[in-house]
Amino acid sequence: MSDGWKERLAKLGLSRRRRAVPRPAGPARAPTTPKGRNGEDEAALFLEEHGLSVVARNVRAGGGEIDLVAGDGGTVVFVEVKWRRDASRGAPAEAVTAHKRRKLLSAARAWLAENPSGCRREVRFDVVAIEGDAGTIDWIRGAFDAT
Repeated sequence: MSDGWKERLAKLGLSRRRRAVPRPAGPARAPTTPKGRNGEDEAALFLEEHGLSVVARNVRAGGGEIDLVAGDGGTVVFVEVKWRRDASRGAPAEAVTAHKRRKLLSAARAWLAENPSGCRREVRFDVVAIEGDAGTIDWIRGAFDAT
């Protein structure tokens, strides 16, 4: 009786390569950390105190994540929240890089497509930068645009 194919490959010094098993779909990293969640809570409260209404939080769409979606009159405001313990790694707002802005734009487009309204809406991108445990808040309205 002849050897099986596995034995023949072993005699030749070859081995069978297995296909990579696809990873299950889902986020590549853990969702928002507790400190990040606290920063988002603080930012949401701050924005509501300044007249905005928070519509959604931690929206994942279009390959990105939007920390807060808010309404400011007839304007839809997409808000990126950045918290830093101190300035040793740079100011919180500096962490909103060009790559992050592209991800936010993609997510915002997807959110707008999923949440259509009967009229044209103005859109704004804000950054809420929080530094330190004391929570010094810097609200940058219109931090960047979609161009």
